[in-house]
Formats: sequence, C-alpha cells, structure tokens
Amino acid sequence: MSESIFFNQGDALARDFDYSAARRSAQIYKARNEIQGGLVVAKDDSGKFSVFYESDAAPSDDAAGKEKYTVLERL
Repeated sequence: MSESIFFNQGDALARDFDYSAARRSAQIYKARNEIQGGLVVAKDDSGKFSVFYESDAAPSDDAAGKEKYTVLERL
C-alpha cells in the first residue's frame, strides 16, 4: 500500500535519481546529526528520490505550493 504525502521540495535534505544513494544520504545525515523524529525517503512524479524530515509533511488540505510524494521508507 503506497502512502502519498505533500512536502515543500525546497525542504529536501537530499535528492537523487538513485534510490540507494538517497537512502544512504539519509542514513549518513541521521548518523551525523541529532534529529527529533524520523526521516522519510520519498519519490516524486518525475522519478526523483528525496529525503525529508517526517515532521515536515503537510496534510492534503494544506498542500498549496507543495509537491506530492510517495513514501518509500521511514528511517
């Protein structure tokens, strides 16, 4: 079951066309920084993978100016 969430594209911690590279960037970021909450690896409609703070997700009713992403993994 896929989950769609809206994020501001400018809030991405990492972006890549390779899922493994985006996931590795998320793991490195998480290991080097103390973060509250989790990270999300998500894919946009153009096939690019991005890493976001999970808390930056916007509900669908507050999605103005935000892009729709499919969540692939939570770290």
